[in-house]
Amino acid sequence: MERECNKRYVMKTHIYARSARACPSRAFSSMLGIIILILAVNGCDEPTPITITPEETASIVLRDHILTADETWDAEKTYTVHGELEIPPDITLRIPPETTVRFGRDALVKVRGMLKIGVEAEQAGAVKPVKLTSDIPGPQRGDWNGILFDHTHGLDSYIRGAHIEYATVALDIKTTSPTIADCTFRLNDIAIALDGSNAIVQHNELVDNNTGIRTIGRQTRPKIERNNIIRNEIGIHCENVQSIIQYNNLSSNIRALKLWVKFDLYAPENWWGTLDAESIDTAIIDAADPELLHKQVGTVTYQPIADAPIADAGPRR
Repeated sequence: MERECNKRYVMKTHIYARSARACPSRAFSSMLGIIILILAVNGCDEPTPITITPEETASIVLRDHILTADETWDAEKTYTVHGELEIPPDITLRIPPETTVRFGRDALVKVRGMLKIGVEAEQAGAVKPVKLTSDIPGPQRGDWNGILFDHTHGLDSYIRGAHIEYATVALDIKTTSPTIADCTFRLNDIAIALDGSNAIVQHNELVDNNTGIRTIGRQTRPKIERNNIIRNEIGIHCENVQSIIQYNNLSSNIRALKLWVKFDLYAPENWWGTLDAESIDTAIIDAADPELLHKQVGTVTYQPIADAPIADAGPRR
């Protein structure tokens, strides 16, 4: 077969050469014909196909990566972050629903621009969540550092429809006020830390964390409403008595609320897992707690209390 291919190639090459000498204007066409023939000869043997497996294109690894322009990640890919991922000022990163992001040991996302995770408000609960998780085998709390909103002030970030787990501080929000809604936080040291923030924290589930929400800073007024804050060591650690804390399910925590500042806090219309005032008092650390010997703190007023679990609390499906 190879000999026949070569024979046809030699004969046709001589024909094209004579044609080119007879008519120089046809030289270019002759040369083109020779190239085509060479390709045809090579085609006598079956070419080896080049294939790219889905795994080669479905995973992207980022190491100490700084965005240089706006990015929208691909929901069909898995992203793995090592070191620090930085979103500079004037840059926006969008992570759409169904995207999976894995984080190596001590990885950190530093937000100095805008971060938009999940869905727009009107789509909340309509699609599968973004998953932010550990890349460490046998994952544990504190595997990765979390997402730091680094004093981005009035920039319009949001996290809507995400599942975030195994971080030290899943969302560490400093002097900015993103919307956090329809998310699940589990197995983090601290799920949400609010420092100088007016953030809206609504319709989330915070379960099996060391601390569900921690608030700091007296000059801001975050809204913590209609969340399921359950099975944490401390549901809410509060050092910001301006916080609006209402219509939450605060049951099955070791301590539902810890007040850690000398001012009083008003937290009405929450469900504490019981209607018994003595049991609720036991679930709260404040000035009435006999364990506090050296710390001066205020008192939590939790009346009126919800008389049943808040039916529409937690992520909207």
